[in-house]
Amino acid sequence: MHHTPIYAHPDGHQIIVGQGLLTACTAEGIALSMPIGPDGLAALGAALLEHATTAAQEESERAGAALGTDLARELFALRGRPQAETFRAVREALRTLTKLEHPDSAAGGFAVAIVNLLELGTANLPRCDEGADK
Repeated sequence: MHHTPIYAHPDGHQIIVGQGLLTACTAEGIALSMPIGPDGLAALGAALLEHATTAAQEESERAGAALGTDLARELFALRGRPQAETFRAVREALRTLTKLEHPDSAAGGFAVAIVNLLELGTANLPRCDEGADK
């Protein structure tokens, strides 16, 4: 008999594959088996990878959003301070953002967190009179 442990939880629970069966065992020895062939194993593996990747991307998006929210708070606290301090805060936030896993997802979360701040800031920029130079 050849059984391959696929997953072992620290509490003693296991998932094992062997002899055409996928078996989940509790630490107390209760087992549930179901038949599974090579195609089923491949589909299960792909689904598990997709789920893990999606979960990691969602976590990166949340981390990016938290980083953007923290930056917005910091920028609000720095109002009236020298611009160099604001630049430093933005640079550090962007450096941290680039180190997050799944950078596209992290950047999306970051953008969601700061877009309103950017819209308010640009809405309050002084307007130039287009005919003033003429």
